[in-house]
Amino acid sequence: MIAVVVTMLTAPAMAERCEQGLAAAKTGDLQHAALYLEGCLGDEAERAESDVAKKLRASQLSALSVVADHETAFETDAMPGEALTTPATIWAKAGTYKIRANGSESATVLPAHSRATVVLNAPKKPAAAPTNGTVNFNDEPTDPPVVGPPPAQKHKSIMPCKFDGCDTHSGEVLVDPLAVGAEAVHGDPPELRIGARLGVAGSERIAASFAAAAHWSWLALRVDGSPRERDAVKYDELGVSVGISHVVLEPDAAWISLGLALRGDVRNAPMGTAGTGLGVTGELELALRQLPVTFGARYEQGFAGEHAVVVEVGFDWRRFN
Repeated sequence: MIAVVVTMLTAPAMAERCEQGLAAAKTGDLQHAALYLEGCLGDEAERAESDVAKKLRASQLSALSVVADHETAFETDAMPGEALTTPATIWAKAGTYKIRANGSESATVLPAHSRATVVLNAPKKPAAAPTNGTVNFNDEPTDPPVVGPPPAQKHKSIMPCKFDGCDTHSGEVLVDPLAVGAEAVHGDPPELRIGARLGVAGSERIAASFAAAAHWSWLALRVDGSPRERDAVKYDELGVSVGISHVVLEPDAAWISLGLALRGDVRNAPMGTAGTGLGVTGELELALRQLPVTFGARYEQGFAGEHAVVVEVGFDWRRFN
């Protein structure tokens, strides 16, 4: 009966908290959205919580978890104005934050791109008043005599205490000296990419190729060059492409895009003769998320019948929204 009454009293507050979490998620307030949506039920709340978690992993924020051996109310300037209760996870920028609980205050350093945990001290119980008593050891059992070698001695670890997990109740964040900071992984493709490409072009001969490429939103620009051959005539070609390119797949490790462009070129043949040509190109490109590296394959078809296949690797400078 008591459980039913508690549920009836807490359900409206939980529903209001979930509504606040949904509103915070819609406005992009990731810190409050993550706090309010924790424990909420329903398809909309679960989708919002999953989306917020994905954005937090790709953001510049760090996670601060505050725990205690029993439910404890606390406040912190990592999320000012919020009345919080352990256990709770707060997302904040790297810095030094104060945590107030049980009438005491402690300072905690939150490293960048990390997860840290703070254990709150339980309030000290008042000391019991001294009493008189009598101790009698007459009935204490005696240990049997030891036969054999002495027991193995356990020596104290030479590792500093704060790295050995023995200082978890002082309010200090324990930092793993071997931990590698998490790298920010961008969820959306870059708004602007500018880079260089090196590869191999195949026409009627195989030769090295180079290019400079720029992608801005849907627009794709490219300048490239390579030795080519057609009908046993060798020539050097310099081309310019203007077209569109768009990301069609977004796996965890890369962005995969397709492009289509109109291409014009200038050809320098032997004996100083020169010519021009027009054609179209199709491109498939894979851009890694955590490294500024791309891999691409292009097919070039000239209106006069010539064609070439280009396979290349590139390096980009990227700008995100």
